[in-house]
Amino acid sequence: MSNKLNNIHDFKSLVNPTFVSVADGKDAHVKGKGKINPLSDKMVSDVLFVPFFPFQLFSVSKITFTLNCEVIYTSSKVMFQDLVTKKMIGEGYFLHGLYYVSHKY
Repeated sequence: MSNKLNNIHDFKSLVNPTFVSVADGKDAHVKGKGKINPLSDKMVSDVLFVPFFPFQLFSVSKITFTLNCEVIYTSSKVMFQDLVTKKMIGEGYFLHGLYYVSHKY
């Protein structure tokens, strides 16, 4: 999910109203979907655009499958490593119970 339309490529508005549940129990309206390239040039598809969602979230399983990478978590950071080349393709940090992606290589 992304709350930033400028991050989404090939955006398509949804015809039927769709909502996702937020952690506070409220529903957030999904305006459409598209593709993003979060850590590499490879595109991840079916990314939901939810403008009033407070964060950008992604599915770890979708990222690892699409980008052919592994995710390494520590108590203070997260790292994304390409399975073939073993090169780091991204990293992030842990803050207030969430991991934030802060850098892509």
